[in-house]
Amino acid sequence: MKKRVLTVSLLLLCITYTVFGNEPNRPKVILQTTFGDIGLELYADEAPITVANFLMYVNTGFYDGLVFHRIIPDFMIQSGSHYYANGRAQSRTAGDRIINESDNGLSNLRGTIAMARYSNPDSATSSFFINVVDNTFLDREEAADGYGYCVFGYVISGMDVVDEIAQTPTESISYSFPDFPFPEIVYLEMAHEAPPGYWIGGDLNNNGIVDFGDFAIFASGFISESNDLSSDLNGDLKIDAEDIALLVQNWLEKTDWYE
Repeated sequence: MKKRVLTVSLLLLCITYTVFGNEPNRPKVILQTTFGDIGLELYADEAPITVANFLMYVNTGFYDGLVFHRIIPDFMIQSGSHYYANGRAQSRTAGDRIINESDNGLSNLRGTIAMARYSNPDSATSSFFINVVDNTFLDREEAADGYGYCVFGYVISGMDVVDEIAQTPTESISYSFPDFPFPEIVYLEMAHEAPPGYWIGGDLNNNGIVDFGDFAIFASGFISESNDLSSDLNGDLKIDAEDIALLVQNWLEKTDWYE
């Protein structure tokens, strides 16, 4: 009963709330996988070096044809560095290492994307991972090495795809790949920046329009006691009145590809 009252209250707020605030610098990227599309919004203001590095790999086609080579349920899924050919995983040569921007105040919560690295804090190149659950022990404040892993974006659509990938059966195909998806390989077919009109804030079910289907998802996340960020429409890692405002702003807006 309480949830029903809260949902009705949210609807009233969506009708009356006004939009405020400036639009942050957050490019959007689509990861096309064999399990479906994953939409990302990147924190270019909070992690400028990391986002520029990631977009370089996206825009040069480096990620196209790679695989998710490390999948651990209730932890994360990782891609960005290996492809599968001749029955084995092989690495794709990446560019220069970048500095670790994990001091940007962003946390490794469910649905965030972060850079993978080696033991050297500043050793990230192209490999990235998406957090399936809250992994705050990877944050600089809690990390055993005092550096942690840099969050630079979050999933704005397709978290169901992330969850499905995370449940893919895995095998140890070699010493270097103890958590490789097998026998079903999970491919990252293509990564590209989303053109204007491709994605609209609030289109949580990614069907091309912001409507009551999205409101239902938003309301569920808004009243949830978990840290699921599916209703965090503006990417500030919290669900509040500003997210309601964004839903109102884009209500019944349609993408260019909506049919």
